[in-house]
Amino acid sequence: MKKFKKYSLFFLFTIIGLNGFAASSSEKASGGTDQLVFSVVLIALSVILLVLCYTLYSLSLFLNSAKKAGVMTETADILKLTDAVPLDREHEILLDHCYDGIQELDNRLPPWWLYMFYGTIVFSVFYMWFYHVYGTGNIQEEEYKAEMVQAELDIKASASRMDENSVTLLTDETKLKNGEVLYQTNCSPCHGKKGEGGVGPNLTDNYWLHGGDIKEVFKTVKYGVPAKGMIPWQDQLGPSQIQEVSSFILTLKGTNPPNQKEKQGELVQ
Repeated sequence: MKKFKKYSLFFLFTIIGLNGFAASSSEKASGGTDQLVFSVVLIALSVILLVLCYTLYSLSLFLNSAKKAGVMTETADILKLTDAVPLDREHEILLDHCYDGIQELDNRLPPWWLYMFYGTIVFSVFYMWFYHVYGTGNIQEEEYKAEMVQAELDIKASASRMDENSVTLLTDETKLKNGEVLYQTNCSPCHGKKGEGGVGPNLTDNYWLHGGDIKEVFKTVKYGVPAKGMIPWQDQLGPSQIQEVSSFILTLKGTNPPNQKEKQGELVQ
């Protein structure tokens, strides 16, 4: 029993130290709410682990007693562990049920199980207060909504950092429609409403002056070709808009519209 007390005190001081460390680090990060949640979880785990340690301790006493006796005999330790009635008193808890000569006893539940059950009740009360009464913590629905908002912010942040080295070809119909609107508004005066060409080159054939993959088209739209009269669109369009219009331009290849301008540039297969 002295060993169990010693280990319990060591475990308790370890938990207090971890809790203090969590308080100092989490309060700096989020004002203390995360630290409170961490403390609650830590306390719940501590109780469960203490019960488990006590159970293992009692079981070890029983096994040592059985080993010394040379046989697995019923001892006070195992009775203390299970709270079972001794064999010589089983008639006191005997029920009237009998199945094929097997009689039913009304033994009490093991203490370790009851302690864990009571612990869940205490935890549920605190959980209800923390999440549903006081409203300190976020329930799952609120967490989901917060994560979706953060995901939208991450997507926008990722789009704002996109350039000609990281851009990818879009296939989403909605985004391609957006690209078509941008093309008709900004690009069609020079390249034609169907990409057949005009002041600017034909965009429907396989001949390109500045490259014909998504990265090269994105770069051309972004920086323009000032020597040929094409302005840099990065001052008027965001990275995601340049990606949309560039992806739409690549859908024009092979459409074969009427009144196409003559081929210019190099063949790109």
